[in-house]
Amino acid sequence: MNDKQEKGAMQVDVQLVRDLAALLDDTNLTEIEVEDGDRKIRVARKAGAVAPAYVAAPAPVAAAPAA
Repeated sequence: MNDKQEKGAMQVDVQLVRDLAALLDDTNLTEIEVEDGDRKIRVARKAGAVAPAYVAAPAPVAAAPAA
């Protein structure tokens, strides 16, 4: 075992992560998770900022005529 590996550490399959990221792009998904035995990989993209919804201000009320 070398310095970069710890006992029980998962070896990341970089090509699998790249393939999952490409699948996200192709399918417009925001996240995907695969599980294979005791290995689980989740790839997610940041959701885009939601545009704020603007509400129109109420119309001004006319002043009551002086009596």
